[in-house]
Amino acid sequence: MITLDFQKKLNGVNGEFVLEVQGEIKQNERVSFFGESGAGKSTILRIFAGLLKPDCGKIIVDGEVWNDEKTFLPPQKRSIGFVFQDYALFPHLNVKDNVCFAKGVCKDYAQSLLEMMELTNIAHHKISQLSGGQAQRVAVARALATKPKILILDEPLSALDHKIKNKIIEELNGLQKTLGFSMILVSHHIAEIYRLSDRIFELKEGKIISTKSPKQLFSKGNISLNAEVLSIEFFDLTASVSVLVDEEVLSFVCHPEEMRGIGVGERVKISFRSFSPIIAKHDFA
Repeated sequence: MITLDFQKKLNGVNGEFVLEVQGEIKQNERVSFFGESGAGKSTILRIFAGLLKPDCGKIIVDGEVWNDEKTFLPPQKRSIGFVFQDYALFPHLNVKDNVCFAKGVCKDYAQSLLEMMELTNIAHHKISQLSGGQAQRVAVARALATKPKILILDEPLSALDHKIKNKIIEELNGLQKTLGFSMILVSHHIAEIYRLSDRIFELKEGKIISTKSPKQLFSKGNISLNAEVLSIEFFDLTASVSVLVDEEVLSFVCHPEEMRGIGVGERVKISFRSFSPIIAKHDFA
């Protein structure tokens, strides 16, 4: 069990505010901190990792005090793997040596991580020779190499293309189940948070305003879109409609009665249900 209960004064775009974090993370749980930029999400990770000190409060992991008014456990003594936004790789070491850098890393396991991250062909390249996506994969592999008790991910997949991102998400979830580590994530990408989280702490202005599952937080039920009608074609039992939403053209079939009184060029509001859309005139003035 991880207990977080601390405060830290921060300077935001609207001035000074207090980051207040209270919550518990279960063993082997996957959690995310989600919210607007500047809410303190990355600061929470850095405090948890021992890279920043809170102004007051405590952090307790499985009964061990990592931080309170008397104790401050240094980062190297916290059983964590950390993937930073800026990767924080060692420029004087090649890819393989970065992954194997920490004390006690199993060489066979490190090699399997290089293969998982598709890095074997560049294992002896210098960090300066890597693309952003390659460097990000090295950072993930290095964080996993020590088989940490807790994996901390700060925007870990932002530089990756869809194919490799999807693969790493699947691998992270598989390793998390196999090795049994807790995972704490910060990301602006809802798809990453949805797939890598059991629970989400939602932050606003430095405070946790809700704790929900991904489905509870992001599933909004019916979706409403503002659109312009581009074409309507009537048939015996149906009407084929094309509309413009932002810069995308959407086409669908509906009942002719739904289009009664609506003409091409008019603005409408479309509410999507499970099976078919509802179309209604809408005053955008």
